Amino acid sequence: MNSTGASEHDLVVRARSVLIDALVALEAHRDAVIVIGAQAVYLHTGSAPVAVAEATKDSDLGIDLRTLGDDPLIEEAMTHAGFYHDPVAGQPGSWLSPDGIPVDLMVPEAMAGKGSRSVEAPPHDKRALRRAVGLEAAVIDNAPMLIHAITVDDPRSVEARVAGPAALVVAKLHKLGERLETPHRLLDKDAYDVYRLLVTVPTGELAESLERLLADDLAGEVTRVALEFLGKMFAQPDSVGSVMAGRAEELVGDPAVVAAACAALTDDLLVALGCTG
Repeated sequence: MNSTGASEHDLVVRARSVLIDALVALEAHRDAVIVIGAQAVYLHTGSAPVAVAEATKDSDLGIDLRTLGDDPLIEEAMTHAGFYHDPVAGQPGSWLSPDGIPVDLMVPEAMAGKGSRSVEAPPHDKRALRRAVGLEAAVIDNAPMLIHAITVDDPRSVEARVAGPAALVVAKLHKLGERLETPHRLLDKDAYDVYRLLVTVPTGELAESLERLLADDLAGEVTRVALEFLGKMFAQPDSVGSVMAGRAEELVGDPAVVAAACAALTDDLLVALGCTG
């Protein structure tokens, strides 16, 4: 959302402050709330040697229903903090801050109950949360981090659970892989986030975390499918994911180098996991 004419940097600053607003609003549920999406990617890859600056206009929070309490109700906590349901998106779990910055509250499909988009988590309202495949890894692979606002006008910081790099790779690959049949929904930025993680996190460390996820009852299947997406979309310089990541650098870097790096890093990771490269 850039209807105010704000720069990309301004949006990143505002989005981080709104993330903190949401975490404060859900403080009573801190053990069940996990920072996911681009905000989590940037928290892990702030020092990444990449050409494209961080850019996100929203925040994504995963909710672990296994540790989610009943009080306060999610919808009451969010509305009390000034958030309201996004009337344009019209989807469960889509919230907007008072100044229109999106915050999505999402639950792993495997624990979301019946339905196609909404989540069964009584006594919480069905439209307070949205289900998504691929987030199962995030409720397994996460750790506390201190999250700071990124403007001198906002001195706040808050500790929250943040999805680990392996969980973020799994989630991003599902987001990309599930959109292969609808190419107009594929975003170069999502592929570039995979590249950020691959280039920043040591391959051995990433492989160890993915191996743990593969062995987990809740996250194992989504992790296995994510690795299939990785091989399909990033294993070659001309694979769709590698091309997308390279294209993200079209005006500021070298797309061919990025695409080749994606393929090489993917091959290294798949070999480390004992998969075919």
